Amino acid sequence: MNTPRTNKLIDAAANAQRALGLRHRPAVIRDETTAFAIADRTKAGAVMLGEDAFWVVCLADATRLERAGYEWAPRN
Repeated sequence: MNTPRTNKLIDAAANAQRALGLRHRPAVIRDETTAFAIADRTKAGAVMLGEDAFWVVCLADATRLERAGYEWAPRN
């Protein structure tokens, strides 16, 4: 799982955390179904369209991301 591509996705999430003052680093998930399953089972509760991946975040961080121009992932 620790491929250069994965590292790039994780770095993008970490950069967003620092730049936007997020409480937690977004969990980077490549699969939509998995992202929503994780969000449903945890306190995180929100799935955002991150940079080339789905980001599972808490609601406070989702609000910060939305204000910065990120979009909520549509639930299909």
